[in-house]
Amino acid sequence: MTACPIRYQRQVPDRKGKIFYTSITSLSHISKTSRLESIIPEMLDKGKIIFLTGNPGDGKTFIIKALDGVIKHHNAFVETDANNQSAYDDLINNIISCYDEGRPAIIAINEYPFLQLRKQMKETSTIIFDEIIVAKKNAITYDTSFDLKNRIVVIDLNERNLLDPDNHIISTLFDRFIELLSSQSNPSKALSYNLKALSIPEIKDQVLSLFQLVATECEHFAVRDILGAFSFFLTACETDDYENERYYSTIFTGDNILLKAIQQFDPIYLSLPELDEKLWNGEISLGWIIETPTQWPCSNEFDDSPEEALACFKEIKRRYYFENVKGLELVRLQPSEINECARLFTSYDTQKKKTKERFVRAINKLFLPSLDDKHKLHIWTTHRYDISISAPVAVSSKAVYSSELELLMPRPADWLKGLEYLPDHFILRPKNATSPSLRLDIDFIRTLIAVENGYPINLLASHFEQAASRFLRELDSKGFSEENDDGEIIIADRSQSSCFKMNIQDDKYGFSED
Repeated sequence: MTACPIRYQRQVPDRKGKIFYTSITSLSHISKTSRLESIIPEMLDKGKIIFLTGNPGDGKTFIIKALDGVIKHHNAFVETDANNQSAYDDLINNIISCYDEGRPAIIAINEYPFLQLRKQMKETSTIIFDEIIVAKKNAITYDTSFDLKNRIVVIDLNERNLLDPDNHIISTLFDRFIELLSSQSNPSKALSYNLKALSIPEIKDQVLSLFQLVATECEHFAVRDILGAFSFFLTACETDDYENERYYSTIFTGDNILLKAIQQFDPIYLSLPELDEKLWNGEISLGWIIETPTQWPCSNEFDDSPEEALACFKEIKRRYYFENVKGLELVRLQPSEINECARLFTSYDTQKKKTKERFVRAINKLFLPSLDDKHKLHIWTTHRYDISISAPVAVSSKAVYSSELELLMPRPADWLKGLEYLPDHFILRPKNATSPSLRLDIDFIRTLIAVENGYPINLLASHFEQAASRFLRELDSKGFSEENDDGEIIIADRSQSSCFKMNIQDDKYGFSED
């Protein structure tokens, strides 16, 4: 597929990153890189009816246009935009005809219109409706061996994570942006600086590392969000509001949804007192990749304007993050829970047992921080009169062995294998049972990691403990728990992280304190 030529318009991006040139070239590059370019032809070849759904701006219509030759080859029915239809009678009739004739089809439709279409389809063809539900439910699954025997396929672009570094889409698209901008004539001084800086591998890696940090949040960003972010932080310097501002400032401003996600990783939040003092006083003259700053916050010109001095400090620290060889000192200050959480997902297939036992131990620590038991998930009971504070005492007389639990991670079904997908949760549940189950999402996992690292449990958000307590109660009520050996009862003093144990041996009570 040949990319369409760029049409440069000398317009400027707004705060949301309005793209100042046609994005068809960049989108074609995403299409070339994405696994969808091979998944969809495979489905059409099998005579499937494909619903391509997602958010506005996810590139549904473009994907269809990019595969025009393949679609024509299979004589497939096509609907490039079903979103503006007030009624779906004609579309439903076409879908039913394709289903009855064995003809493939592909329909682009946003999420809410797709919901409306399904409701209307239920009244017209329950067979097709049921197949739609099955296909949607099993696209992302804990059982990747699910065999898609039906005619209907649902590909939800909301499930794609284009920021996934393993797929190199962001890096490739970034290079394409730099290439396209560099081909334009008469760029401003600030834009020339941006292009020069971001062509340097070390600086580019630092920029892309921010997108990788956002990727660990497992939030979905539409194609237009990504293109808008690139457009804004690279070219906002050509606007009146951001005149002469460079990429290391504009990447942390703007209202683009992706840039707002990046803002939480702004290096101004990373405190290294000795470094901050030197940056304020202009004492770092070595290690700058491009050029040494000429203006520092300690300058006399800021004596009467603390606000301007602070603004200068922010700019210098951000610049240090990207453009000094020791900028990694700040990168390492990003919360450790972020990378630890990401590693749990990437190592899941080779360390299932270890990961499961780590979660068991961490859940125990939610109730008794000093407990290091990873082989049994204790059934804890707490009581408090004031729900605004943590219960000071937890009691356990039962447990479930870790070996009786399983940890599951979602992933695309085999027929969607290779889709740019990053899992955003685990499920902990008894083996060979679908319930009860505890959903461990990104925030929950990071909380458990923080507890493991010694974070005080009384400072945690209460809903994590409540979710764990509910799961433990259900395990007990459904008969998955066992009495502790020798009738042991653990009474935990959570505020002191200590416990009192009572057991029965030879018909006598025994007591111990940890």
